Amino acid sequence: MPMRFTYKELQTATNDFSVKLGQGGFGSVYQGVLPDGTRLAVKKLEGIGQGKKEFRAEVSIIGSIHHRSHRMLAYEFMANGSLDKWIFRRRDKDQEGEFLLDWRTRFDIAVGTAKGLAYLHQDCDVKIIHCDIKPENVLLDGNFLAKVSDFGLAKLMTREQSHVFTTMRGTRGYLAPEWITNYAISEKSDVYSYGMLLLEIISGRKNFVASETSEKSHFPSYAFKMMEEGKLGEIFDSKLNLVALWCIQEDMHVRPSMTKVVQMLEGICPVPKPPTSSPLTARLYSGIFKSISEGGTSSGQSDCNSDVYQSAVRLSGPR
Repeated sequence: MPMRFTYKELQTATNDFSVKLGQGGFGSVYQGVLPDGTRLAVKKLEGIGQGKKEFRAEVSIIGSIHHRSHRMLAYEFMANGSLDKWIFRRRDKDQEGEFLLDWRTRFDIAVGTAKGLAYLHQDCDVKIIHCDIKPENVLLDGNFLAKVSDFGLAKLMTREQSHVFTTMRGTRGYLAPEWITNYAISEKSDVYSYGMLLLEIISGRKNFVASETSEKSHFPSYAFKMMEEGKLGEIFDSKLNLVALWCIQEDMHVRPSMTKVVQMLEGICPVPKPPTSSPLTARLYSGIFKSISEGGTSSGQSDCNSDVYQSAVRLSGPR
């Protein structure tokens, strides 16, 4: 069970909420220290509206609300922040920069994130679908151990349920095709998002770069192309690339479970060549937002005749 704190205890630990670490969609995060020296990150709900709903969703995953006025979550302080600050190589003109983390550290982060998702999917009383796996939602402690964070968009499923219908949530570039085609989702939707994240960990580049015109602009498509040409080993670790390509199969039933992903990463089971599956839906979805960023609007003024575009707009209503 999560530890419970009174408002006074957290007020004291944060020195009256004096050190703000960041601002989120529905509140602020403050640094704190408990009497035993344990460092905390305290998320405090501020204001009302949709943020309140997301905050309650996160609490329903981690614990229960007992105080009617003060709504806060206290987390272990993660000294190295979120993964997005560490995995993307900085470009020097037209050249890729150096990796900020060595290969072993990046591999351990990939495995740790996979184990966290496997726990949510397999080892809890109910299945927890995170629904928003991306680098910003993987936190790193002082030793770069990875922990999955931010359960504000998560969905719960009973062990008897194989899938669930829900409105679209998550972040473009990591959304599984079933989100976009208005199909039911399952834990395999998280597997897809993890595969996209794994490609970013491997390559040190974002999986979609709207401003880039080369074949690498949508990196998953490029990885599939290199696999078909037998050149996958030319773009970093071939085994991890294969694992990622299994995860981003368009057919959710072909994707492995996260438990299987962990086994493949750790060498417990072999990693066969995945089926050729060009991620068409993901490319179309990326194209929608590229068009919007170049002058259209999300209200449908650009590419509004696209079936995929209309599906994305239709699904983006309130949860």
